[in-house]
Amino acid sequence: MPELTFATQRLPGVSVISVAGEIDAVTAVLLDRHLRAARRAPHEHLVIDLSDAHFLGSAGLRVLLNTHAFARQHGGTLRLAAPHPRLAAMMRITRAHTVLHVHDTVEEAVLAALRLPAPVTRPAIEAAPLTPQPGVTR
Repeated sequence: MPELTFATQRLPGVSVISVAGEIDAVTAVLLDRHLRAARRAPHEHLVIDLSDAHFLGSAGLRVLLNTHAFARQHGGTLRLAAPHPRLAAMMRITRAHTVLHVHDTVEEAVLAALRLPAPVTRPAIEAAPLTPQPGVTR
């Protein structure tokens, strides 16, 4: 039997659930049970870290879609983070990415769940202005 493991990190307002293994017809039931048990309240925001999940079958996708629908009905959100490239491709092929919120990183997903702006990154070297500034001599 394929193994599926979970790790849950509780943050203020959001729980991050890391999933490792294959989410198939057998293990999708385990995923569903864990997501239900991990939710502290119906309106809680959930982020699922899929970076170590290497397979997502139709049963697993159904669990994610149902969890998304439940969260929306109760004022919460479901965010998927860092999907393995195979999972990301499957979500594009099935168009699931048009329904589910998929983010490149866990940090982006948590910030989006909490509706916080993403951190602004500054370039290591700032470019000089292309046009001369009035009153500035060089």
